[in-house]
Amino acid sequence: MEKLLKRSEQKPEDCWDLTILIKNAEEYQKKIEEVKAIHKELVEMKGHILESKDTLRNFLQLSEKEERLTEVLYIYVYLKYDEDTSNNKALSQKQDIIQLMNTFSDDESFVMSELMEKNYEDVLPWLKEDLEEYQTYFQRLYRKKKRILSEKEEKIITKAMNAFGTPDDTFDSLDTADALFEDVLLDDGSSRALTHYNWADFLENPSQNVRRRAFKNYYKFYEQHKNTFAALLKGNYQELEFLRDIRSFDNAIEMALDNSYISKDVYEKLILNVHKYMDLNVTYQKLKAKFLNNQEYHLYDTYVPIIELDQKKYSKEDAIGIVTKALSPLDEDYLKHFWSILDNHAVDFYPNQYKQTGAYHYGCYDSLNYVLLNYTGTYDSVSTLAHELGHAVHSLYSKENNIYEYASYDIFLAEIASTVNETLLSFYFLNNAKTKKEKMFYLCEFLDKVKATIYRQAMFAEFESIMSKKCQNKEALTEKVFSDEYYKLNQEYFKDSVIVDPEIRYEWMRIPHFYTPFYVYKYATGLISAICIVSDIMDHKEGFVQKYLTFLKSGRRKEVLEILEGVDIDLTTDAPYEKAFSFIAKCVNELEELMKEGETDE
Repeated sequence: MEKLLKRSEQKPEDCWDLTILIKNAEEYQKKIEEVKAIHKELVEMKGHILESKDTLRNFLQLSEKEERLTEVLYIYVYLKYDEDTSNNKALSQKQDIIQLMNTFSDDESFVMSELMEKNYEDVLPWLKEDLEEYQTYFQRLYRKKKRILSEKEEKIITKAMNAFGTPDDTFDSLDTADALFEDVLLDDGSSRALTHYNWADFLENPSQNVRRRAFKNYYKFYEQHKNTFAALLKGNYQELEFLRDIRSFDNAIEMALDNSYISKDVYEKLILNVHKYMDLNVTYQKLKAKFLNNQEYHLYDTYVPIIELDQKKYSKEDAIGIVTKALSPLDEDYLKHFWSILDNHAVDFYPNQYKQTGAYHYGCYDSLNYVLLNYTGTYDSVSTLAHELGHAVHSLYSKENNIYEYASYDIFLAEIASTVNETLLSFYFLNNAKTKKEKMFYLCEFLDKVKATIYRQAMFAEFESIMSKKCQNKEALTEKVFSDEYYKLNQEYFKDSVIVDPEIRYEWMRIPHFYTPFYVYKYATGLISAICIVSDIMDHKEGFVQKYLTFLKSGRRKEVLEILEGVDIDLTTDAPYEKAFSFIAKCVNELEELMKEGETDE
């Protein structure tokens, strides 16, 4: 394995430049003192926020200043720590800022209760007269009035929720620090350690025997700790039920979707349509099984690629050039924004010692749109570059076209822009494939993404829905209940295409997203929406690219579903599902035709 460079050994042009955000220690300290002074002014406004139009305006201006400055400080220390997690000074600063933010939140807990002493109609004359830009903000705020309790009760809820954080924290400890797996016996008689980090590698191992051994060893750990994991997830659903009850929501899904003003019908529509088009994934799995030509096709075989391409490496420059070409249908203005992120030294490309793993985009209204990568030159790395820059460009457009209050788009929309880029890249490679083998590889790459992001996440969403209902109905939530239901869902989703191995009944224990309830469905609706968008782009639908750019510029000025309607997507109907799954069906059919042609030679 190639030795990682130290952070100090990286080339400056390959790293983000955080001095653009905060120049030095002196400026950092100056901003700390500044935000503390603003906070003091805010606290002194207690009891006076709604005295007059002038006091309300003063509060809004001060609150915005505090938020924006705190965001800059937090993003700076967050990124500083992630570029080198051995940097104890950055860690200390990060902890200090988190503590400062907690103090601010606690000191300002009076704000919401004080605002709720009036109704929207009471402040509307002030808004119309002098604060028109805040009308939508206050409209949304007062929609929540019936859910907000007294200041004292809100403080109790906040403290209770801090204490309730145990299931999530304990899960993290048990599933990371305490997770030990038996070594996997390889076909040559040697053995290899099994960890969370190489688990995916084992599932892609060409030997079915190795895949089977790894699968069994991996889930053996979860079976041994099944009662502990069950107690943790039960506790998480009980927390959810506590909040649902105290906020007077009819069900937990309604509560989770409330901030985005999305009806639970959208959630249920997703699950219903995924069941309707389940046979597409079943057909794809049968094609893979036939091509692999094993006597049996198990769950642990579904991850192995049926086509192996030569391990081509793409330089950073190659990757940027390829992604630029793939995104060219989005027009010159989009590419100008894409390149501005790169030219402004906002991307941290390569892994180094102690750098945070994975990839993400992070920024705020007053910062660059920073992107962390761990670029290794693989196809997946190129795809990740396209994905994260999709987030960054979305944020850049949103900031350019909205005031602060409306610049942060809803998380429901976040995955769409990034997934559009990924999908355009997939079909750029497919359309430029020179051999049948390459075409099959890129079709499988896309269909594997569909399986992981639509079918799998919909199954997770259905599991969450079932369990939250059981909790609300005061039914028992035991390990057997969790495991039996999860196993049954796997059988329903894969039907007769795969042997559903008994060990999969324990998979729910290792899914961290279950501790952020009703989040995963957004991955599925995100890819469904992205496929619809890419389909219209590739069909050169008149005026559609400009519609998509308007979507990227929308921020939070309108509600989520209204913004999606701007790109001809209505997730309350079956239409986007019919369109997306029709697109997916064409890919499955094309793959089947290529397989019928026999050998996959040049």
